[in-house]
Amino acid sequence: MEASTLNEETLSERINKRDRERRNVIEKRKEEKQQLIVETEQASYFQQAFYSTCERIKDLLDNIDSMPASALPGVFDQVNKDIIMLKNYLFESKIFLKVYDIRKAQERLQILENDAAQIEARLIPRKKFGFKNRRVVKNSSEKPNDVTDSLKNLKITESITKNGVNTQKNNKTIYDDYGDNGCVLLNKVDETLVLDAENVNKNDVLLSELTRCTVRIYGTPNTLHIVGLVQCTVLIGPVTTSLFVDDCRDCNFAFACQQLRLHNSKNCNIYLHVTSRAIIEDCTDIKVAPYNWTYKDQISHYKLAGLDPNINNWDCIDDFNWLSKEKSSPNWSILESDLRVKSWD
Repeated sequence: MEASTLNEETLSERINKRDRERRNVIEKRKEEKQQLIVETEQASYFQQAFYSTCERIKDLLDNIDSMPASALPGVFDQVNKDIIMLKNYLFESKIFLKVYDIRKAQERLQILENDAAQIEARLIPRKKFGFKNRRVVKNSSEKPNDVTDSLKNLKITESITKNGVNTQKNNKTIYDDYGDNGCVLLNKVDETLVLDAENVNKNDVLLSELTRCTVRIYGTPNTLHIVGLVQCTVLIGPVTTSLFVDDCRDCNFAFACQQLRLHNSKNCNIYLHVTSRAIIEDCTDIKVAPYNWTYKDQISHYKLAGLDPNINNWDCIDDFNWLSKEKSSPNWSILESDLRVKSWD
């Protein structure tokens, strides 16, 4: 009798256990199905919102020739802000989008951005880089040089020296890319240099082969390239799009940008404001901290660049040389508070 009762209880327990497992499976499938529905709805909403905005911008560009010249600066300013907004929207939506959809959206954005830049260059030619009396920042007893003065005698025949090799061909390519509308600073040693907003706003900026220099850039560059700096301090206002740094050593940087890529650099401290995830590659001993350089008119420059001062992913770094998700990359770390620069003046 006892054995029979025990068997019945065991059988009952097994039935109950299987029933619970069955219910758990059903519940899990319901959750997965609901999640799939949510993701599908999110993807569908993204497609509609993203591409309808792209079409609106395209229609605006197609009809821009009929608009009065006085209205064009404001129109292009809004177009550029809308494109930046779409970039941010795409970045935030990647979590539920397929790789194919992400790539197609990126291609559409690139085409739109190129078209806008070409039309703006045709209708509103950029102001050529001029040389006027500029604001300079006083630093101790040494009077800093205004970079507009230091560029007066800059010639295209001047070359970038990298790793001891004279690269005239590369230098010509750089000047072809930047032309008269870009701001280029090359081959400086032990100087303090300043670029102001009038010259850098919506222009591309290149800093290359600087040693023990301090550079302050006020305003909103369109893009910024930094190559071959050693023991330099570079302070930069909000960059509208991307910032690329290559082959830098023992530097302090303060960057505000949409995207940052750091390549082949060592022992650099970066005070960072970035709205996406920064990328490092072939780098060692990189330390990051929140962006803390301030200056007059900086808030208006954030708006002009389309950057939100309240969105900062300064400690979200993707290391292309470190694929493990379980362990943090040994190539970068957070700069300790007591070691951070408190004032840049």
